[in-house]
Amino acid sequence: MDKIQRIKELVAMLNHYRNEYYNNSQSAISDFEYDNLFDELFALEQETGFVMATSPTQTVGYEVKSELTKVKHNHPMLSLDKTKDIKKVASFLGDKDWIAMLKMDGLTCSLLYENGKLVRAETRGDGEIGEDVTHNAMVIPSIPKIIPYTDRLVVDGEIICQLDDFEEFKGEYKNARNFASGSIRLLDSKECAKRKLTFVAWDCIEGCNDTKRLNQKLSKLVDYNFIIVPFIIAGVEGGIEESIKWLKVHMPPYPIDGIVFKWNECAEYEAAGRTDHHFRGGLAFKFYNELYDTRLNGIEWTLGKTGILTPTATFATVQIDGCDISRASVHNISIIKKLGLTNNCTVRVSKRNEIIPQIEECLQDGGSTIEIPKYCPVCGGETKVVKENGSEVLVCTNPNCSGKLLGRLKFFVSKPAMDIDGMSEATLAFLIDKGWVGSFKDIYYLSLYKNNWMKCDGFGKKSVEKILDAIEKSRNATLDRFICALSIPNIGKSAAKTISNYFKGDYNRFMDAYVDFFDWTKLDDFGAIMAKSLENYLNENARSIQELAKEVRFITDEPIKASNNPFTGKSICVTGKLTNFTRDSINEKITAIGAKVANSVSKKTDYLITNESSGSSKYKKAVELNISIITENEFITMIGE
Repeated sequence: MDKIQRIKELVAMLNHYRNEYYNNSQSAISDFEYDNLFDELFALEQETGFVMATSPTQTVGYEVKSELTKVKHNHPMLSLDKTKDIKKVASFLGDKDWIAMLKMDGLTCSLLYENGKLVRAETRGDGEIGEDVTHNAMVIPSIPKIIPYTDRLVVDGEIICQLDDFEEFKGEYKNARNFASGSIRLLDSKECAKRKLTFVAWDCIEGCNDTKRLNQKLSKLVDYNFIIVPFIIAGVEGGIEESIKWLKVHMPPYPIDGIVFKWNECAEYEAAGRTDHHFRGGLAFKFYNELYDTRLNGIEWTLGKTGILTPTATFATVQIDGCDISRASVHNISIIKKLGLTNNCTVRVSKRNEIIPQIEECLQDGGSTIEIPKYCPVCGGETKVVKENGSEVLVCTNPNCSGKLLGRLKFFVSKPAMDIDGMSEATLAFLIDKGWVGSFKDIYYLSLYKNNWMKCDGFGKKSVEKILDAIEKSRNATLDRFICALSIPNIGKSAAKTISNYFKGDYNRFMDAYVDFFDWTKLDDFGAIMAKSLENYLNENARSIQELAKEVRFITDEPIKASNNPFTGKSICVTGKLTNFTRDSINEKITAIGAKVANSVSKKTDYLITNESSGSSKYKKAVELNISIITENEFITMIGE
């Protein structure tokens, strides 16, 4: 008998005997016979290197975590751009070789293997930082624990609960996606093991380097005992619409919300690069939204950090994709008018992209006109309708509105800004109500209220000390985080990074430039609106910014000396696989040496870093424009490292 076939037979036999013993407290064979079969299986696995995910030799003890550890990804885990227009899909694919695969509705997870063993599993999180769920990955049968591949392997895929498995749980849980997402993040792996989760691989990020196409990499993963996403290759089943139909017909019982189209050539996909949000080499085709009719109950108004009151429609509950939906944002007054909403009218509701509740149209007039509030629901101050980007919006005119303060503080402590863990919206509202916090600076003086704070309902010594420790930790901040935290209109995370890079992370240089009437349009991608917005904010808040800055210890990366660095002020693009850096870390290094990261090759590009003399579009463009092409090792040598 073939050795691989014998391994599969032994795994099935041993699992059957073991389950029979644990479920019925009896076994059809003796312990001696069981041990002999187990030893035979183990010897064959050692000899062949083939180990099934369900092998009893891979059984692990259950583990209980006190909390999930945050981990920084070794590669960006971004999403894909989305469309419901088949013509956009065709335009995107063009004449490229492409692959179409099912888009599963679960939780994205990345697996890392070293020396043939699973060493880490992590959730997508925000695309840069996720959560370590290795303890749960170890008890999911479809995740191989040992594979016959000893080089480093990184596999991305989806944690799902197959629809037939979800039948057992759907009485208690709304839908399979939320069930899978919550289950993989459980602290107790024994509980996770009961949830019947499945890992389906859809990309090989590192490893399988002898393959050049995504379909080949996926086929390799099958050899390593992974379940892979159903896919077809361009031309195999005809055109785009035929491919969609084929995948729908051959769809397994997976929770699905669309079809993913990707360029099949790995070099082309890599060369396409990415935005801050998505990879450019792929596109998700979303199935059309289902529409549901319901009755509008009214409009609630929510105050944001800039003083804009955003209307949210409330309506009789409808169930969409297993979720009870009773609210949807209508964004501004112009949309209320465009939809023709009236009190008690009949509306048609959907979940756009299967996620965001949306009122699509008003079907029947309900009668009375929706009243626009004259006073702020938070502070009671007068409101005013103003034009913003061509739309009518409602704003609170009270400069001392506590709701505005809460919104600004909520963003100030958030992860993209000062990243103060434990400062929830409820905690901030409590601190405002107590009169302990009325500005950003006040957060850094909360230790004065420690003794009183610990005696308040809902808090205690440990929780207060944890928040105060997080506040102290946040004092060490980069200039871009500090600027982002200020909630300057039109200046977000990306613009704040641009400012920080220009002034080398030096707060004093930034403020000196303001005093010297610096022309902010000199900054990359800064137009007149952004420049004016920044200038106005600094004019109005310079003193409070200076006071806040005294509480911060600004962190700046030590730049490499110019004498050893020919890249200062240059534009550098990177493409292809790297060996000494991740893509994020080399971009950070480029920034640290005073150069600019370019996402594409153009006449403004000074260098292209690549380890491959390939036919990628970036490489060809660099040759065409006579741009200096250097390897990763040459880059390291040139910066003196």
